[in-house]
Amino acid sequence: MGLAAWIFALLVAAAAVFLTAFLQGGASPVRQRLQGGGRQPRVSQVLIRKGGRAPILPPVLVAKCEEKLGLRQGSPTLQEMQTTLAQAGFAGEEAVALFMGLKLGLALALPIVVLPLIYARLTHPALVIGGLYLLLLSGYYLPTLVLGLLADSRRHRLREDLPDALDLLVVCVEAGQGLNAAIKRVADELQLSSPTLAGELRLVNLEINAGKEREQALRSLADRTGVEEVASLCNILIQSDRLGTSMAQTLKVQSETLRTTRRQKLEELAAKTPVKLVFPLILFIFPAIMVVILGPAALRIMENLMK
Repeated sequence: MGLAAWIFALLVAAAAVFLTAFLQGGASPVRQRLQGGGRQPRVSQVLIRKGGRAPILPPVLVAKCEEKLGLRQGSPTLQEMQTTLAQAGFAGEEAVALFMGLKLGLALALPIVVLPLIYARLTHPALVIGGLYLLLLSGYYLPTLVLGLLADSRRHRLREDLPDALDLLVVCVEAGQGLNAAIKRVADELQLSSPTLAGELRLVNLEINAGKEREQALRSLADRTGVEEVASLCNILIQSDRLGTSMAQTLKVQSETLRTTRRQKLEELAAKTPVKLVFPLILFIFPAIMVVILGPAALRIMENLMK
């Protein structure tokens, strides 16, 4: 067999192994609770079976892969990945494992799917290997790129919906409600217009009701969203709660500050507009104006010269 056939066979075998491990990697919730309950799932659960069954891949190999990828428990890479997933709206326990399974699966699937096309158009072995390597890298890094775009989009929605939520919080607190009740009421009111922010506020209320301290719940909200304005609001609420100052006045000042900051940003963007319009004017509009103005004069000069 040729080199391309061997490469295709290896890729198919690797894809079958990873797909089997991914589909059979889940254990029943009862078994998981009986065997340790509150332990955080490891990324290696994508590659080996849980529940004490025989592993598909050797644990030593899995540990080496985790070490090379920087995905050991407590590693900065793993924490950064968890934070990015949470900011994109994927905060489940299995989010990291599923994301890594998607990256590895796509890195194997793209070369397998596109290999017939590459082999039909490229006959040189070096070009085939180079194309497969580029596809493998694309499949591995494409989910990271998409995840970053989703996180940016979610942060933008939260940033846009925050002023309305602050105004509602001010109204609820001034009406005599506590902060916890006000957060719950605002989450209910924003369910239709701002479902993303409403879900985050509802999660804060659930954490507080479950026994988590308000300070920790607010700090978790700031970490999950990754929005600077939300983090500033959480810090101000924590300080106000510690010092015992008026919560309504604090929220009102924060709302005014947020709207002032937004207005300043819009004014900054408006001031940059003339500068950004210079290049389109020079490249597209100015040549058309010159043709309209100088075109008739140029035609008359050419007619006179031809006479």
